[in-house]
Amino acid sequence: MSADDPHVTSSAVNAGILLDLPRFEGVDPSDPAGTLPPDAKQNGIVCIIGIWPAFPVDTRIDRVEIFIVGNPQFVAWAEYSAADNAPEFRIPIAPLSLPDLATFEVFYTVRSINPTTSPSRRLTFAITPPPQLLKESTFPDANLSGYIGCTKNNPLDPDALFIWEGIRILIPFNDLFRVGDVISLSWRGWRSLNGTGAALTPLYTFTAAVTDVANKKPVLIVIRPFATHIEPMRERDSATAEYLLVRNGVSIFSSFTGLVKIDRVIPGNRGFCSNASWMT
Repeated sequence: MSADDPHVTSSAVNAGILLDLPRFEGVDPSDPAGTLPPDAKQNGIVCIIGIWPAFPVDTRIDRVEIFIVGNPQFVAWAEYSAADNAPEFRIPIAPLSLPDLATFEVFYTVRSINPTTSPSRRLTFAITPPPQLLKESTFPDANLSGYIGCTKNNPLDPDALFIWEGIRILIPFNDLFRVGDVISLSWRGWRSLNGTGAALTPLYTFTAAVTDVANKKPVLIVIRPFATHIEPMRERDSATAEYLLVRNGVSIFSSFTGLVKIDRVIPGNRGFCSNASWMT
């Protein structure tokens, strides 16, 4: 089995543990959890390994393979000859090669005169709240005072909705957006006009993809169905909307909170509108 064949996976099980523990850029060696930099999921990580015994001094080429415990296939590799002699070597691991786990272990093997392997190093993705840089969402069906009631506030708008048809939310375009990003919006109703106090609904999540950045148009999300998401808010109530910008499965920015006031009292009536029957 040739050591310079990039298509052959070495057997980490049979390799002796004779190598130094791997290190990683941005990871404190004294941190037992191995907390990674906050951008690790987006940008990947860099494994640092020290020069190993019997490093090539002639024409031999040694091959380093990096493994994640539980995955029999290596996730990164590199080859070194005598000309590459250095105290340590850096091997990048692409973000798509990282596991969808909160914590995991990494080790490496060297295919040289005799296969050798390193101890495993635990790594942990950092849990940090995404920076709040995005503008609050807006509600095109609300009036100037921020209310949505039983009538259309903008009847000339061909896309306007009655409240029982749904509540439109616009996510303002931001130059941080990229095609393929996902907007993850959280919606919740409240028994107050300021989005505080007793919650009237669970926290509901809606998603929408960013499909166009050239025209800088807002992203539209419609809150529905009415019965579960809107109907609990009746008189002098409200709802809040907050969203995350998600890229490659990672939340990277968050928004300020948007607020809409909801009052479904039928004009001249003590009931609450839930369809168009009161208009006839």
